[in-house]
Amino acid sequence: MKKQEMLFIACAALLPLATVAQSGIEGRPYASVSGGISTLNDADAKSADGTLEFDSESDIALAAALGYDFGANFRMETELSYQRNDVDQLNAKGTGRSLKASGEIASTSGLLNGYYDFNNISWVTPFVSAGIGMTKAELKDFGAVANNRYLYLADTPDGTAMAYQVGGGLSLALNYNLALDVKYRYFSAVDLKLDDVEFDYSSHNVYGGIRASF
Repeated sequence: MKKQEMLFIACAALLPLATVAQSGIEGRPYASVSGGISTLNDADAKSADGTLEFDSESDIALAAALGYDFGANFRMETELSYQRNDVDQLNAKGTGRSLKASGEIASTSGLLNGYYDFNNISWVTPFVSAGIGMTKAELKDFGAVANNRYLYLADTPDGTAMAYQVGGGLSLALNYNLALDVKYRYFSAVDLKLDDVEFDYSSHNVYGGIRASF
């Protein structure tokens, strides 16, 4: 599925939340913090000379959010998130050539997320989510070994683009005010460029966190 189609799905999923927000249903605000693992699905730099693939390791993903539970299965929140992945190899796509590399690909994102909770009589609540916003990504401290020489990129290429995420998970109620959340998210930037280079950037993220309602 193309990124533009996934972006449309994320936007469409948020529309019912706008209706609930205007309905006047009584709810509660909440705050949450989450931490987990980010695994890059795609990190390719594309130019007229070809495509360079950045192989990376799974690394840290962090998120904090302020939201509102509308009390009708729907929640909405604003989220600030950060993720980082260490680069260990650079591949020239289609050539079979690769170089040992180092550095990291990092991004900071601000998103508006919507949730649908499948409420039931148990203390475990499944949910699905979608979000849309902006992300700033950068390639930091990058270097590669070529012909027994270490070549270092002095600049830090970066760029800002629209981003979206879709996912789901489980909420485990500890009491009326506290819940533990376990969730998966597919995250992607749309038409991102690092400086003037087109850069495909998406990841699979798994989080665990705590949510406090007031």
